[in-house]
Amino acid sequence: MRGPRAALIAILLVGVSAVATAGDMTLTRTGELYRVAPSDYGFILSHRLTDGTVTESLIPQTAGLVGNSVQVGVDEQTGMVIVAWQTGQNLEASVQIAWLVDGTWTGPFTIAGADGTAAESPEINLDRVVTVVDDDGEPVEVATTFVHLVWWSYVETRDDGSAYLASIPLADSGEPELDGVEAVALSDLLPYGVGCDGIQDAEGLAHPKIFTDPQSGSPHVFATDFSNCVFQILRINYDVVDYWDGDVKRRRHIVLLGHASMIAANPDMVLASVKVEVGHGLDVVMYWDVDDAIAYVQLDENGVPPTQHLYYGDTLTREQAMEMVRSLVH
Repeated sequence: MRGPRAALIAILLVGVSAVATAGDMTLTRTGELYRVAPSDYGFILSHRLTDGTVTESLIPQTAGLVGNSVQVGVDEQTGMVIVAWQTGQNLEASVQIAWLVDGTWTGPFTIAGADGTAAESPEINLDRVVTVVDDDGEPVEVATTFVHLVWWSYVETRDDGSAYLASIPLADSGEPELDGVEAVALSDLLPYGVGCDGIQDAEGLAHPKIFTDPQSGSPHVFATDFSNCVFQILRINYDVVDYWDGDVKRRRHIVLLGHASMIAANPDMVLASVKVEVGHGLDVVMYWDVDDAIAYVQLDENGVPPTQHLYYGDTLTREQAMEMVRSLVH
């Protein structure tokens, strides 16, 4: 018996035609490089084509801004470029976004902060999902590109705050559709209680990460839950629901969060400077630079993971040491 909405018959994750970001630079699969850098006039987006040609575009209303955690992403379906950044510091911090479609900038808009709460350390990931549903015996394709944006928000101190996620769908034109988008707090989501006294004075952990799992192709969020003393890895899933647009029934994707892993937190880590390497089965190693060494942690659900150090020098270069650490999950 058919339910009130079309039965889901297949889910096809067609790669990431929208490019996952890499901080202030993004390289598309066709070899085009996008980068955002400050200038005396504001933030400049540079676009280097595969033939070496470079074009530049000034992001409006950014003159005099000091931006932190600058992120740039590209939707290869439409060519839309989206930029996110933190402006201000401490309790004055807020997260801003702006985007470029067909040569025209829209924004900046304040996504979080500037309302009595602080919002900082944004990261973005673009993901395209294609779902085939059954509509009275006929397969119908529903496709959506999402901009997933994570940040850290707090009212008084960072270790009393939480990571947040906002998933912004793109219209067919590439324009982000902000109406109806709600930010979701990523703390206190555990299916059962984990008692602890809280993590104190570990501000370096207040920096959520978002990445694409190479095995499933799904985006995941890595975030600290200070109240439960754990790192969480949350998988971003999708479903299709029906809705009415006047007298016309339409379909859209919604975002569902699922727990992928829970790991005891290591307060020695400084997530703001950490790089994440993910292998099959969500094996994760996180690593960062220290004097003459690469410090790293292999995430382990069996206890607080210890920090290890791989020193380099005459016989081992820094690049070789980093590659060896990354190989731990491959």
